[in-house]
Amino acid sequence: MTKLRCDSAKGRTLAPQRPNAGVEAAYRKALTDLVEEMAASVDYWVKANYRKIVPQVAQDASPASVLQGIMNKLTARWRTRFNEVADELARRFVKQAQSHADRQLSLDLQRNGFAIKFKPTADMRRQAALSAAENVLLIKSIPEQYLAQVGGAVMRSALAGGDLGTLTADLKQRYGITHRRAAFIARDQNRKVGEAMTRTRQMGLGITEAIWQHSHGGKHPRESHDKAGRDKLRYRLDKGAYIDGQWIFPGSEPNCRCVSKPIIPGFDD
Repeated sequence: MTKLRCDSAKGRTLAPQRPNAGVEAAYRKALTDLVEEMAASVDYWVKANYRKIVPQVAQDASPASVLQGIMNKLTARWRTRFNEVADELARRFVKQAQSHADRQLSLDLQRNGFAIKFKPTADMRRQAALSAAENVLLIKSIPEQYLAQVGGAVMRSALAGGDLGTLTADLKQRYGITHRRAAFIARDQNRKVGEAMTRTRQMGLGITEAIWQHSHGGKHPRESHDKAGRDKLRYRLDKGAYIDGQWIFPGSEPNCRCVSKPIIPGFDD
């Protein structure tokens, strides 16, 4: 791959690369559709059995075992369902995020006088595989967390003789938490994967440093990130910026919207 050098001694900064809203929306829809399907199934089967079983729980332990058996079956069913689609969903998302990152970087390079045609590289394949693997784990964690919470809520309600209305409200709350978590995964990973793929491309072009740029977009900005932006903190792409006692990259922390301005080396570098 061509190593970039600009025609100035000090180098030149490129525009910050930002995540694509369409990629995030597609991933979010895929995840939340699965969550909605799972929640509807759980809601149906729990309600169908709860009303007729709960009155017997106080006199006999076996109805509680029946409820536990129902939850075990639902857990197995939805664990399998998410496992079946996790690999494909993750690969498709990473591919879309990489395509956007490459297209955005290529256009910015063209605006700065560099015509680069990107090709697959070992480093890009490795980064894509790592990103996909992380997302597979996140996708598979969705039913595990949701069904563990629902199972606990069902058994606690049954043993306490709780009414169906109270349990229904609890199930609705668990669904909301899980739906928001799925949306967060899509948003957070869209930033992280896009940043990682872009950074890998940039390093392949011989770009070694970037400047931290604060987003100024969040309701509760991190003071340390804001300071890094004000100071125009310069950091190495292979190491990250040392902030709050750790080496991080823009967008790598939860809900961080910061970006970077990569520096094309000058002829004196």
